[in-house]
Amino acid sequence: MNEFSNLTNKSGKRKDWYSLDFVKVFCNVINPNEFYFKNKDFIKAYKDAYLKLELKDRLKHIAKLIDQFIQKDHKTKIKILKALLNEELIEEQGMFDHGYHLYPVSQWIEKNFDSDVTENLRFIEEITKRFTGEWAIRPIANSFEGLVLKQAKLWAKSDNFHLRRLSSEGLRPKLPWGTSIAWVTENPKKIMPIYNILRNDKSLYVRRSVANSLGDIIKVDEELAFKTLNSWLLKKHTKENLWVIRHAIRYPLKHKVPKYLKMQEELIKHRSRFK
Repeated sequence: MNEFSNLTNKSGKRKDWYSLDFVKVFCNVINPNEFYFKNKDFIKAYKDAYLKLELKDRLKHIAKLIDQFIQKDHKTKIKILKALLNEELIEEQGMFDHGYHLYPVSQWIEKNFDSDVTENLRFIEEITKRFTGEWAIRPIANSFEGLVLKQAKLWAKSDNFHLRRLSSEGLRPKLPWGTSIAWVTENPKKIMPIYNILRNDKSLYVRRSVANSLGDIIKVDEELAFKTLNSWLLKKHTKENLWVIRHAIRYPLKHKVPKYLKMQEELIKHRSRFK
C-alpha cells in the first residue's frame, strides 16, 4: 500500500486520477517537511489550471511545476522524486492500478530527457518496475540512438520481465501516445535483434509487446517483417514463438493478404504439436 492508495476516481476517466487531492499527496510525499518549496504554492499553481486540461496536459503541467518549484540540479531532483517509488510490481499487469502516480514523473523525464541521460536511464529502470518507462525512453532514443539501443539489448536479457517488456515496447514504431522515433521508423531493422531475443519469452506480457511491435513493423517495413516472421517459422518452434507470430499477423490476416494466410496455415500445422 502507498500514500496514493486511498485516492478515488469517481468519473473513471484516467485524467481524473490527477486531481487536486492527487497533487496534495504528491507534494506531501516528495516534500514532507516543505524543505524545497511551500506545498500550498505548488497546489495552488495546479488548482488554477488543471480543470480545463486533459490527461496529457495535466501530466505536463505537473512536470512543469516540478521544475518550477524544485530549484535543484537534475540529479538532485531525481533523488527527491524517488520518494514516489513504491513496491515493485510482481504482476504482469496493473501498472495503472498501482503505479499511476508515477505517470507525471515519466512525463517529467520526457520533458528533461537530455539533462542527464545516464541518470534518466537508471530512473526509467526503477519507474518501469512499478509503472512503465515506455513513453519516457522515446525522446532519449531519438537523440541518443546508440546508447538507448545498447541499453535496450541489455534490458531484453534482464531477469525482470518489466524491463524485458520495456526493451520491446519502448522502441515500438507506432507506440500509442508515444513520441515518434525517427530512426526506428526509417530503419526498423536496427531493433530486430531485440525481438530475436524476446520471441520465445515465457512472459505473456513481454510476448504481447513483441507481437504488437512486429505488427507495427508490418505497417512501416512489410518486407522486413514478413522475412523475419517467416524465418522464425523455419527455426526450432516453441509455443511461445508461434503465439507471437500468430498475434503479429492479425492485421494482414484481417485483410486476407495471401502470403499471411499461407503463414497462418503453417502456424496451425506447427501449433498442433503443442496441444
